Amino acid sequence: MLQKKLLEMTVKLDKSINFDITYPVVIVGGGAAGLTAALATRDEGVEVLVLERDNEPKGTTSMSQGNIAGAGTKSQKGFGIDDSGEIFAKDIINLTKGETDHSLAKFFANESGKTIDWLVEKHGIPLELDLDWGAKLGHSKPRIHCTPSKTGIELMTLLTNACSHSGVDILTNAHVTELFINDKKAIIGLKYKRPDGSTENVGCNSLIIATSGFGANREMIKKFIPEMANAIYHGHEGNDGAGINWGIELGAATKDMTSFQGLGALSEPSRILIHYNTILRGGVILNTEGKRFTDESKDISGMGRKVSSQPNGFVWFIFDEKIHNFSKKYEEHKDAIESGTIKKANSPEDLSDITKIPLYNLNKTLEDLNKIQSGSMKDPFGRIFDPGLLLNGPPWFTTKCVGALFHTQGGLVINECGEVIREDGTKLPNLYAAGGTARSISGPSDWGYIPAAGLFTATTQGRIAGKNAGKKNKIK
Repeated sequence: MLQKKLLEMTVKLDKSINFDITYPVVIVGGGAAGLTAALATRDEGVEVLVLERDNEPKGTTSMSQGNIAGAGTKSQKGFGIDDSGEIFAKDIINLTKGETDHSLAKFFANESGKTIDWLVEKHGIPLELDLDWGAKLGHSKPRIHCTPSKTGIELMTLLTNACSHSGVDILTNAHVTELFINDKKAIIGLKYKRPDGSTENVGCNSLIIATSGFGANREMIKKFIPEMANAIYHGHEGNDGAGINWGIELGAATKDMTSFQGLGALSEPSRILIHYNTILRGGVILNTEGKRFTDESKDISGMGRKVSSQPNGFVWFIFDEKIHNFSKKYEEHKDAIESGTIKKANSPEDLSDITKIPLYNLNKTLEDLNKIQSGSMKDPFGRIFDPGLLLNGPPWFTTKCVGALFHTQGGLVINECGEVIREDGTKLPNLYAAGGTARSISGPSDWGYIPAAGLFTATTQGRIAGKNAGKKNKIK
């Protein structure tokens, strides 16, 4: 269904405008999707310009753990993991309860491993399978890849360096404010604004929009995801829906605008993202009454809503010393330790004092956990604890966490070439979209988000859009 635009952007019909400079391909947005698209365009031997509104390319990727899901990669094969795009697609379709585009889910899943291998072999991005995640949270095979430091900041640095080596032109502090079209609704160029208020016009033959989603646009959140209207937003402030609204103004179709990735592991007040392996390796989540309220090992994205709905709107992550020491390999865990976010409790009394959870309730929950893990009591939420990863304390380690919205998953409808599609199924003449600007594969809600889907779709859609835009603009 075509959505009414909710951000005041401008698309102008102008047949006589003069451009200061013209590129075959222009990309708006210098996050993972935009930079991956730029690399693919340059691989086709075509000049490309990336326009980034910030003073350096970062985006939501830099706030993430930098994880990319991919199936059938050489890294997986090196670890003896037998995976394929077909298996990945089945996982996506199962997790979304079938409420995603099956054809696109299969296509992007089949392209995911190729994207990771291409980034590694062609552009020197040191991505490797991270076995810590295992086959969990909707993935039937270990397929989450990351760079050595396991951070989005490192991934963005590596992508930016790869772009420099490939001859990609990146212009920062360039906030695109207007698109120019001809009478056939083909985009002929755009206007960007500099911090000093000056503007310049750039012409293009093809445009790739990679401006991410609309998490920072409160009006759009109220309209499409009202249950998260008052939630903490832990994404990039530039995710204002601009690219989606340009597409809408040009007649593009949108889909799954109610879909998003939530977070239930945002520490308070430091706002450091606590690595979820603190839970997957045996930790538990208690509300302020000292009660568990869900199977913590399922639906990682849906935890954002669940945590926010608890009494007082926050929870406590509780894990043991073994988990704490294991997690020190993660940069965010190191940051949480350094900031004092993670507290140590040498007894239940200490834990009660730190969390303000009534000691009776806390002891009851800990006793029940012992029974569940020993097999004498069934978990009321159906969680199956790994026998090799049983919680064992004191000492305990704990941190206060809140729920949050990380990024939206709905957007412009695209085809297998990354081209933006109208409501009637026809293509807009020369417009492509990737990443948060494009519809993802997560279905209509937060429960359909499979871990590392954000960067899986960003990089895969970016590669496909850049490759096809490049091919279209090759000099014969």
